[in-house]
Amino acid sequence: MALQIKRKSKDPEEIPLASTADIAFLLIIFFLAASAMLELKGVKFPLPKKDAPPMKIEKKNLFKMEITREEKFLYENQLYELNEILSIMEEKAKKNPDIVFAIKVDPECPSNIIPQLLYGMKQKQLTKFSLTIKQ
Repeated sequence: MALQIKRKSKDPEEIPLASTADIAFLLIIFFLAASAMLELKGVKFPLPKKDAPPMKIEKKNLFKMEITREEKFLYENQLYELNEILSIMEEKAKKNPDIVFAIKVDPECPSNIIPQLLYGMKQKQLTKFSLTIKQ
């Protein structure tokens, strides 16, 4: 006589998903509350009025420089670091209070250098500037 073994068919084990919606809801609430506590800081500068006519700047009052992709500042075909260019800009502003800083930024430039420059300019009270992206 042959022995027959009865096998119980087992249902595949499942992960209980009953509380998943509750956890997702709590995570959404947590991130909303946490993001409300974040304080976005930036550098505040006065902006021109909406309907203001374009400024006409004399060549002697224009300080042209570029920010390279290597985070260097190109002024009169010479490369400078951030502190050096800020010192030069401050000297120029002391000699000529009407000076306007025309800054061209390389599109590949890391984005952290621009706020650093603007913050340094604000500390030195250099508020007349134009910021454009190099084409």
